[in-house]
Amino acid sequence: MSLDFENVYAVILAAGASRRLGSPKQLLEWRGRTLLGNTIENARSLLNERVIVVLGSQAETIQEKVDLGGVVAVVNPDWQTGIASSIRAGINALPTSADGLLMLLSDQPLVGYRAMQNLLTQWQMEPSRIAASQYHDTVGVPALFPSAFFGALRSLRGDRGAKSLLLQFEEKLLKISLPEAELDIDTKEDFDHLRIS
Repeated sequence: MSLDFENVYAVILAAGASRRLGSPKQLLEWRGRTLLGNTIENARSLLNERVIVVLGSQAETIQEKVDLGGVVAVVNPDWQTGIASSIRAGINALPTSADGLLMLLSDQPLVGYRAMQNLLTQWQMEPSRIAASQYHDTVGVPALFPSAFFGALRSLRGDRGAKSLLLQFEEKLLKISLPEAELDIDTKEDFDHLRIS
Protein backbone atom coordinates (compact mmCIF):
# COMPACT_ATOMS: atom_id res chain seq x y z
CA MET A 1 0.00 0.00 0.00
CA SER A 2 1.43 3.36 -1.03
CA LEU A 3 1.06 5.96 1.69
CA ASP A 4 0.39 9.53 0.68
CA PHE A 5 0.56 12.31 3.22
CA GLU A 6 0.06 15.19 0.78
CA ASN A 7 -3.01 16.64 2.53
CA VAL A 8 -1.67 16.29 6.06
CA TYR A 9 -0.10 19.36 7.67
CA ALA A 10 1.98 19.69 10.82
CA VAL A 11 1.15 22.41 13.31
CA ILE A 12 3.98 23.05 15.77
CA LEU A 13 2.85 24.91 18.89
CA ALA A 14 5.72 27.16 20.02
CA ALA A 15 4.01 30.22 21.49
CA GLY A 16 4.47 29.70 25.22
CA ALA A 17 6.45 31.94 27.53
CA SER A 18 8.51 29.19 29.22
CA ARG A 19 7.83 30.79 32.61
CA ARG A 20 9.13 27.87 34.65
CA LEU A 21 12.35 27.75 32.65
CA GLY A 22 12.96 31.50 32.68
CA SER A 23 14.07 31.73 29.03
CA PRO A 24 12.54 30.62 25.71
CA LYS A 25 12.74 26.84 25.66
CA GLN A 26 12.20 26.96 21.91
CA LEU A 27 15.80 28.27 21.68
CA LEU A 28 17.52 25.73 23.95
CA GLU A 29 20.44 24.14 22.10
CA TRP A 30 20.45 20.35 21.85
CA ARG A 31 22.57 18.27 19.49
CA GLY A 32 23.57 21.32 17.50
CA ARG A 33 20.04 22.66 16.95
CA THR A 34 17.44 24.57 18.88
CA LEU A 35 14.54 22.53 20.24
CA LEU A 36 12.19 24.29 17.83
CA GLY A 37 14.62 23.82 14.95
CA ASN A 38 14.80 20.11 15.76
CA THR A 39 11.01 19.74 15.63
CA ILE A 40 10.79 21.72 12.39
CA GLU A 41 13.47 19.62 10.71
CA ASN A 42 11.77 16.36 11.64
CA ALA A 43 8.37 17.60 10.50
CA ARG A 44 9.75 18.94 7.22
CA SER A 45 11.55 15.64 6.55
CA LEU A 46 8.13 14.01 6.56
CA LEU A 47 5.77 16.68 5.25
CA ASN A 48 8.05 18.99 3.24
CA GLU A 49 6.65 22.54 3.16
CA ARG A 50 3.36 21.56 4.86
CA VAL A 51 4.51 22.75 8.28
CA ILE A 52 2.96 25.60 10.28
CA VAL A 53 4.76 27.05 13.31
CA VAL A 54 2.70 29.06 15.79
CA LEU A 55 4.73 31.64 17.68
CA GLY A 56 3.71 34.05 20.42
CA SER A 57 5.97 34.99 23.33
CA GLN A 58 9.37 36.23 22.16
CA ALA A 59 8.25 35.79 18.54
CA GLU A 60 10.76 38.28 17.11
CA THR A 61 13.70 36.74 18.98
CA ILE A 62 12.72 33.25 17.85
CA GLN A 63 12.29 34.39 14.24
CA GLU A 64 15.81 35.84 14.35
CA LYS A 65 17.41 32.70 15.79
CA VAL A 66 15.51 29.82 14.18
CA ASP A 67 15.51 29.06 10.45
CA LEU A 68 11.85 29.29 9.49
CA GLY A 69 12.53 28.99 5.79
CA GLY A 70 10.18 26.56 4.09
CA VAL A 71 7.53 26.69 6.82
CA VAL A 72 4.56 28.97 7.47
CA ALA A 73 5.19 31.02 10.61
CA VAL A 74 2.10 32.41 12.32
CA VAL A 75 2.29 34.80 15.27
CA ASN A 76 -0.61 34.34 17.67
CA PRO A 77 -1.37 37.76 19.20
CA ASP A 78 -3.56 36.08 21.84
CA TRP A 79 -0.97 33.58 23.07
CA GLN A 80 -1.29 34.84 26.65
CA THR A 81 -4.89 33.58 26.81
CA GLY A 82 -3.63 29.99 26.70
CA ILE A 83 -2.74 27.18 24.35
CA ALA A 84 -6.22 26.95 22.83
CA SER A 85 -5.71 30.24 20.98
CA SER A 86 -2.51 28.87 19.42
CA ILE A 87 -4.34 25.74 18.28
CA ARG A 88 -6.95 27.99 16.62
CA ALA A 89 -4.22 30.09 14.98
CA GLY A 90 -2.65 26.93 13.56
CA ILE A 91 -5.95 25.59 12.23
CA ASN A 92 -6.84 28.95 10.71
CA ALA A 93 -3.58 28.83 8.75
CA LEU A 94 -4.46 25.47 7.16
CA PRO A 95 -5.67 25.32 3.57
CA THR A 96 -9.24 24.08 3.08
CA SER A 97 -7.81 20.98 1.38
CA ALA A 98 -6.19 19.72 4.59
CA ASP A 99 -7.34 16.20 5.50
CA GLY A 100 -5.43 16.02 8.75
CA LEU A 101 -3.40 17.96 11.28
CA LEU A 102 -0.35 16.51 13.02
CA MET A 103 -0.13 18.49 16.25
CA LEU A 104 3.40 18.80 17.60
CA LEU A 105 5.05 20.62 20.48
CA SER A 106 8.46 22.25 20.25
CA ASP A 107 9.48 20.92 23.66
CA GLN A 108 9.34 17.14 23.03
CA PRO A 109 12.85 16.70 21.60
CA LEU A 110 12.89 12.89 21.70
CA VAL A 111 9.95 12.75 19.26
CA GLY A 112 11.78 12.30 15.98
CA TYR A 113 11.01 11.61 12.34
CA ARG A 114 10.32 7.89 12.85
CA ALA A 115 7.79 8.54 15.61
CA MET A 116 5.97 11.10 13.47
CA GLN A 117 6.01 8.77 10.48
CA ASN A 118 4.62 5.93 12.59
CA LEU A 119 1.69 8.09 13.68
CA LEU A 120 0.87 9.04 10.10
CA THR A 121 1.27 5.53 8.73
CA GLN A 122 -0.99 3.99 11.35
CA TRP A 123 -3.54 6.80 11.00
CA GLN A 124 -3.82 6.16 7.28
CA MET A 125 -5.07 2.66 8.04
CA GLU A 126 -8.02 4.19 9.95
CA PRO A 127 -8.22 7.82 8.77
CA SER A 128 -11.55 8.58 10.46
CA ARG A 129 -9.95 8.17 13.89
CA ILE A 130 -7.56 10.37 15.88
CA ALA A 131 -4.06 8.89 16.14
CA ALA A 132 -2.80 9.79 19.62
CA SER A 133 0.46 9.10 21.40
CA GLN A 134 0.20 6.79 24.38
CA TYR A 135 2.77 7.08 27.15
CA HIS A 136 2.92 6.72 30.92
CA ASP A 137 -0.69 5.48 31.24
CA THR A 138 -2.13 8.46 29.37
CA VAL A 139 -2.63 9.84 25.87
CA GLY A 140 -1.42 13.10 24.41
CA VAL A 141 0.40 14.80 21.60
CA PRO A 142 1.85 14.30 19.10
CA ALA A 143 -1.57 13.48 17.75
CA LEU A 144 -3.05 13.42 14.28
CA PHE A 145 -6.55 14.85 13.97
CA PRO A 146 -8.68 14.23 10.87
CA SER A 147 -10.38 17.33 9.49
CA ALA A 148 -13.71 16.22 11.01
CA PHE A 149 -12.28 17.26 14.39
CA PHE A 150 -11.01 20.71 13.37
CA GLY A 151 -14.23 22.30 14.61
CA ALA A 152 -13.85 20.69 18.03
CA LEU A 153 -10.25 21.90 18.21
CA ARG A 154 -11.37 25.43 17.31
CA SER A 155 -13.90 25.34 20.15
CA LEU A 156 -11.22 24.93 22.83
CA ARG A 157 -10.73 27.92 25.09
CA GLY A 158 -8.16 29.14 27.59
CA ASP A 159 -5.43 26.74 28.62
CA ARG A 160 -7.31 23.64 27.50
CA GLY A 161 -5.12 21.89 24.98
CA ALA A 162 -5.64 18.93 22.68
CA LYS A 163 -5.44 16.41 25.52
CA SER A 164 -8.89 17.42 26.77
CA LEU A 165 -10.30 16.50 23.35
CA LEU A 166 -8.42 13.21 23.27
CA LEU A 167 -10.09 12.26 26.52
CA GLN A 168 -13.48 13.48 25.30
CA PHE A 169 -13.27 11.40 22.12
CA GLU A 170 -11.55 8.39 23.64
CA GLU A 171 -13.73 5.94 21.70
CA LYS A 172 -12.44 7.53 18.47
CA LEU A 173 -8.76 7.18 19.37
CA LEU A 174 -6.15 5.07 17.72
CA LYS A 175 -3.63 4.79 20.56
CA ILE A 176 -0.02 4.43 19.46
CA SER A 177 2.75 3.71 21.94
CA LEU A 178 5.20 6.61 21.96
CA PRO A 179 7.24 6.63 25.18
CA GLU A 180 9.54 9.32 23.70
CA ALA A 181 6.69 11.83 24.08
CA GLU A 182 6.73 11.55 27.86
CA LEU A 183 9.67 13.95 28.16
CA ASP A 184 8.76 17.57 27.62
CA ILE A 185 10.98 20.43 28.65
CA ASP A 186 9.41 22.71 31.24
CA THR A 187 12.26 23.27 33.70
CA LYS A 188 16.05 23.41 33.81
CA GLU A 189 15.96 19.99 35.48
CA ASP A 190 14.04 18.55 32.51
CA PHE A 191 16.68 19.91 30.13
CA ASP A 192 19.52 18.62 32.28
CA HIS A 193 17.88 15.19 32.21
CA LEU A 194 17.66 15.37 28.40
CA ARG A 195 21.33 16.26 28.03
CA ILE A 196 22.55 13.32 30.12
CA SER A 197 20.12 10.76 28.67
